[in-house]
Amino acid sequence: MKRFEIVTLTSLVSEGKKIACLSGNRDFDKKIVKTKMKSLEKCRQLMPAVVVDATDAINQGLEVVDFATGDVIGKEEAVNYLVLVEGNHRYAAHCGLLAKDEKYTSEFYVMYALNVEVTIAKMLSEINIATNPWKGRDFVKGAKMSNPHEELPLLDAMNDLTKEEFSLTAASKWLTFTPKVNKHVMDNAINGIILDELKNTSGLERGQRLLEAAKVRFMVKDIKARTLINWIISKYEATDNEEKANFTDKMERFLRSISKEDADYIKNAKGETGGDTKENIINQKLTELWGNFEG
Repeated sequence: MKRFEIVTLTSLVSEGKKIACLSGNRDFDKKIVKTKMKSLEKCRQLMPAVVVDATDAINQGLEVVDFATGDVIGKEEAVNYLVLVEGNHRYAAHCGLLAKDEKYTSEFYVMYALNVEVTIAKMLSEINIATNPWKGRDFVKGAKMSNPHEELPLLDAMNDLTKEEFSLTAASKWLTFTPKVNKHVMDNAINGIILDELKNTSGLERGQRLLEAAKVRFMVKDIKARTLINWIISKYEATDNEEKANFTDKMERFLRSISKEDADYIKNAKGETGGDTKENIINQKLTELWGNFEG
């Protein structure tokens, strides 16, 4: 396969090539795959997918996995693989159609990335930002993928939260009490620039403790909605400086003390037309409980 050449997957397979993907690339969205399947059935492939050599990806510190099996590819076998940096959902749809529809006999076309001067991690982020914009949590995946050997506990923790579908902002607020670990910080990390915001772990243990306490009464879908953490942050900011050292212990006890009935009231709260919003109702209830908490 040469640069600027569009080739078929069949020809690559005949040469012993296999398809891989980056382990840190965004998770497959089943809805998108289904949509791509319908598109391929109707229109076939309209543009080639973009690939790079697996050896290049591994040499740049990225982990590569076999697209079909998910097995990690070592340097020795990397020579047999091409890595998709654009077209993962289309390729998944193509494979799905081959498996379920005997009438589907279309080819899958790929080509090398045109600009090989940028790093593969940067290439991945640019392709996704320009064509199918990344969500905040995709930036976290990209940052984690680009720094596999860096000791970055905050990034690891944010990656864990975004896997649970926390937004980037919600993850940042829970783990730092600020929204400052944002797309700008993650985009820099993708390019190998670790900003101070991502190095700072002063609030990490606090956030993890409060998250675990919140999970005693609330489901992840309630916690990641940001209303609860916004209220917690407001109470922290209203705490006198000399009392801030005791804040985490007290808030942790408070969250664990919330009764099932009160938690259900908070989880089921709904805004009122012409009246209070859902967030205001939740804040009022939490503030009432906090005021009565003797901790």
